[in-house]
Amino acid sequence: MRNRIEIRVWKAHELPPNWFKRRLAEDKDSAAAENDVKEIISAVQRQGNAALIGFTERFDKTKLTARDLRVTSAEIKAAYKAVGQQQVNALKLMRERLFANEKIALQQIGYKTSREGVSVHTVLRPIESVGCYVPAGQAAYPSTLVMTTTPAKVAGVQRVVVFSPPTSKGTINPLTLVAADICEVDEVYRVGGVQAIAALAYGTETIKPVRKIVGPGSKYVTAAKVQVSKDVAIDMPAGPSEILILADEEANPKLVAADMISQAEHGPDSIAGLITTSRSLLRMSCSVLMNKVNRRSAEKSWRKRSQQRDS
Repeated sequence: MRNRIEIRVWKAHELPPNWFKRRLAEDKDSAAAENDVKEIISAVQRQGNAALIGFTERFDKTKLTARDLRVTSAEIKAAYKAVGQQQVNALKLMRERLFANEKIALQQIGYKTSREGVSVHTVLRPIESVGCYVPAGQAAYPSTLVMTTTPAKVAGVQRVVVFSPPTSKGTINPLTLVAADICEVDEVYRVGGVQAIAALAYGTETIKPVRKIVGPGSKYVTAAKVQVSKDVAIDMPAGPSEILILADEEANPKLVAADMISQAEHGPDSIAGLITTSRSLLRMSCSVLMNKVNRRSAEKSWRKRSQQRDS
């Protein structure tokens, strides 16, 4: 991987009509992926924890035992030592604000009407359990954990479970664990990929299945969610990340770049664009991107997909 990025800049009259399009995967590759997903799900259904351990070693390059699958409270407590207080405060603030917003949204769902002695009203009852998938590998996504678990907690779901892929050392990013503690998650498992979705849907010897699965992931995770949706509810099949920002000379280039990076870091198939009438904003935004972009994952996306329009 090169230690630099390339950002494409086009003037308005030079903008290609297909600048936003992704390269479509070959049909045979998609079919092969679907078959792989089906086989992994089937293996987890048949073999339970043994399949989770095997696939974790194969894909995440770490050896676990059945006892290692669930993250302990001691590990979560230790995670606080690996993050800064400013990060902890940011996660707490994020959760606090989202909790308040979700509470208002939940209250607005219900209604009550009465006419001629007949009363009609809604009764909201939370489902018993929700499984939240939190991606890892390319970057840490504690915000995903906050955004998926908080609505469930507001709704009164009694069992909220988080699955996230481990590193090659068998650990989960400490920010993710701290976020899980702040959000009062009931169970955390160091399992990712298709096998995680299968475990959430069908359970294993030590993991109870859930009633609904939420959260983003790779194309394999998405395909797995679609396949298990015949047996368990899911939120939606998430597609590749994309963002297009319209800004003039009054925009803050640091905020513009931050918004673009937040989407591009999801993977090389992400699309991030900036359309601006200000050459000054363009130059400053590009400068921030060059200095701040995550070179491990977003670099590929910026080389291939970042487009800005200079009018």
